[in-house]
Amino acid sequence: MILCTLISFIGLRWIGRPPELAINPGSEEIGAHLFFAKFASQITAGLFLAFFAFFMLLLFVVILRRERLALIPLWLLILALSALITQANVMMVPLVALDAFILVFVLYRYGLLALAFALFVSHLWVFFPVTSDFTAWYATDFTISLVICIALAGYGFYTSLGGQPVFKGGLLQE
Repeated sequence: MILCTLISFIGLRWIGRPPELAINPGSEEIGAHLFFAKFASQITAGLFLAFFAFFMLLLFVVILRRERLALIPLWLLILALSALITQANVMMVPLVALDAFILVFVLYRYGLLALAFALFVSHLWVFFPVTSDFTAWYATDFTISLVICIALAGYGFYTSLGGQPVFKGGLLQE
């Protein structure tokens, strides 16, 4: 999802048009004292959008009486809303469509929790500028959010093992 967003801004150069400015609402208010408020808003945004997509899928299933058939109007709804919100250029609509498809696929295949986490991480990229220069003045927010995401992914991996050891002793014996 993040890659689709990046390519939509870079893609205009590929077709010979001037690039649009990247919309980054998070760059207006950066600082360690604002981190937790923005972080909490990203959690609620990810949860809200995931539950909205889940509710709309449920509504379309009730109306159409077929689960897989209900995925098409859900995809079209998310595509239309994403295109309107981001004011997508006509040439970048396929990337917005791919982004909406990924959202619907994650919801259908992996479930509500995976979609909420995917949207949360995707929104973190928008609201916390990514940098590899850890001495930059805005690197603190990115570093804290990166550590939290890695910790959540590690915790999810550990709990998915269901009590089995992470490393079995046989690796070094062979």
